[in-house]
Amino acid sequence: MRWTFLKAINDIRRRKIRSLLTVIGIFIGVAGIVSIVATARNLEQAQRYNYANASQDDLRWWVWNNTENTAYAISQLPNVAEVQRRANYTTKFRAGPDWFDVTFFGYADYSDLRVNKLDYVEGRPPGKGEVAFEQSTRDLVPGLKVGDEIIYRFGPYNQESRFTISGFVRTPSSPSAAILNFTLAYTTAPDVQKMLGISGNNEILLKVYDLASRTETRREVEDVFKKRNLQFGGFSARDPDNYLGKQELDTLVLLLLAFSGVGLVISGFLVANTLSAIVTEQVGEIGTLKALGAVRRQILEVYFFTALLYGLVGSLFGIVGGFILGKFLMGYLGGIVNFDVDRFSFQPEAVYLGLVVGLGVTMLAALVPAWSGTSISVRQALASYGINSTFGQGWLERGLARLHRVPPLIALSLRNLARRKTRNLITFGVVALSCAAFLAAQSASTSVGQTITDLYDIYGADGWVQFSTLQSDGFAEKIKTVDGVVASEPWSRGRLTVKASRVDLYGVPYDTVLYQKPVVEGRWFEANENNVALATTSLARAKNIKVGDTIEIEADKVRGELLIIGLLEDNSKYLGSTSAGKLFSPYQTVERLFRHQGRSDFFAVSFTNHDKAFVDKTMSAIEGRFKALAPSTLAAYSDKASAQQITAILQIMLYAMVAIIALIGGIGVINTLTLNVLERRREIGVLRSLGGSNARLVQIFLVEGLMLGLLGFIFGLALGYPLAAALVGVIGENTFPLSFIFDPGMVLLTFLFALALSGAASLLPALGAARVRISTTIRYG
Repeated sequence: MRWTFLKAINDIRRRKIRSLLTVIGIFIGVAGIVSIVATARNLEQAQRYNYANASQDDLRWWVWNNTENTAYAISQLPNVAEVQRRANYTTKFRAGPDWFDVTFFGYADYSDLRVNKLDYVEGRPPGKGEVAFEQSTRDLVPGLKVGDEIIYRFGPYNQESRFTISGFVRTPSSPSAAILNFTLAYTTAPDVQKMLGISGNNEILLKVYDLASRTETRREVEDVFKKRNLQFGGFSARDPDNYLGKQELDTLVLLLLAFSGVGLVISGFLVANTLSAIVTEQVGEIGTLKALGAVRRQILEVYFFTALLYGLVGSLFGIVGGFILGKFLMGYLGGIVNFDVDRFSFQPEAVYLGLVVGLGVTMLAALVPAWSGTSISVRQALASYGINSTFGQGWLERGLARLHRVPPLIALSLRNLARRKTRNLITFGVVALSCAAFLAAQSASTSVGQTITDLYDIYGADGWVQFSTLQSDGFAEKIKTVDGVVASEPWSRGRLTVKASRVDLYGVPYDTVLYQKPVVEGRWFEANENNVALATTSLARAKNIKVGDTIEIEADKVRGELLIIGLLEDNSKYLGSTSAGKLFSPYQTVERLFRHQGRSDFFAVSFTNHDKAFVDKTMSAIEGRFKALAPSTLAAYSDKASAQQITAILQIMLYAMVAIIALIGGIGVINTLTLNVLERRREIGVLRSLGGSNARLVQIFLVEGLMLGLLGFIFGLALGYPLAAALVGVIGENTFPLSFIFDPGMVLLTFLFALALSGAASLLPALGAARVRISTTIRYG
């Protein structure tokens, strides 16, 4: 056993550069797996920590003008652990010329928060006339700092008032303001009550002992509201296994794991290539060992021990590097969902997985070259000179010899690649996987981006206006009198329960011009048609709904039925949505369902000009014209920008993984060409003695590398299409259905990527060949 260990160590020492490249490849693959698993586990722990330490609410209601007496009555219920009252008001604020959406929360005493506790990252709790912003507001409004004044709107005439910033807080599980395009802020209860025009609060939050009993607790709490004749609604319950943005983050982590797996497979190819080269170089030694009585098992042990050392060193460094990388990744992703990321902890699961995968891939990769290399007989081994005597007699060599019209340099490079078929075939695989990953990343990011664009194009509105009170449906005509408004329609929206799942319901006019009606089956509804709906295809698939079905619905304790007359290809979702899909009905049906027939507080609008500046100007004009109705507005471009922010994060992470995979692929090309240079020193000496210049030698090996890249690109196309389709399918399954996009432009970019990768990786070995001197080659052997 000792001589096996010593020989393995000696083989590695004799091939320092090659061994280093192999270890680096394993290191990168293991580091990717470890970092992603560690990040995913730490995100889960951060969610649990935030819930335990921030005391997030379990149940929540909108309760108009509630008082401390109501909170006391609720606190006496058996399953209620804590009760928190607060006031909230959604409006707009600005610290410069641009207005931003904000929800102000008002608490009576910030030193006695029992639910949804705040973590101050700068400054102090607000006093009267002061506000503490969610920390990510500074990503939305750069330069915002403690002591600055902001202007906000409130009241029936959109009066303007000022707050001074007292601090910045981290709001548990609220995604970054830059992602959502709106923010949260905290002030005193009297300040928000002044905005609302009431003396009490309008929201009650609960922590419960047993979340499984929330239905019974809800009934008991709502009985309290009814006995006090309080207006209430907007009930929501926390999902203990979910948080806003978790679905999107889980999808991203899954994609990163898939790409890390590709990187690890490429690392396995590097090991196979290196072991194949070592075995080839040591054919004579294998023959000598066998002649001296060594059996195949003993010789295999040498090469398996070499592979084990590669895997062990690469995996150990990869685990350390993975945790370092994971901490940075946790900081980036944790910042998006506002988690406390300072508690990045050691994850044994990631260590075990890194070792198992790193060593497992390495040993499997070593199996083929070690087994095939040691199968040689003593006579064959001792008679071998590295290139077998049949070279040039195979069908591939004969075919390449007939390439008379190909430029001599390319023909020579192709013939050289045929001399070490196994080694170069492995390298083709490395480049092919790199190209496939690049192609899949392009397709996935483009498919997501284009689907979002197409989905927003379905909506022809430039924005939406919501009023504080219900208006007659005919109010849409008044909105059209504002300069720049060309279309205005009363819409209605709400949430339903359909087959035990939450569904978003939209009511629109039958002759709407602000919705493109993407009907894929059935028909759109007609004038005066009631109790009918069209379902989105995602909802139809999830709940097995077909055209002609009558579905039962429930909304705010009102039950009803809707006849499905068509299906729509409109499957967009907002961040964190748990909706199973959408239903579209005549707005009169929705108004009747939610008991406000002939009235609406929500209007879609379209303008003569669709650029951002004009949209903002016209939205402001609408707000000014109807100031007494306290309108709030949402521009379509702002909503779209929020979705595109998520796409940008996906693109950054995907291309970061592609860069890592490309690095491993480049190491594979360097490894192969370095071996080729070492094996052909005598040929290089002959070329030099015949007058071959440095430039000519560089060209020979550079073209060999480019040929590897070209052939890898061809195989990569075959792998890239199914990989891209699988990635898009995974994203669509976990978010919303995507249009699969795979166009010629991606193929062209992948071709350039393959040439750049192989060309850059070939440069170092090619320059090394140019530095070989004739005197060195004479002594070589």
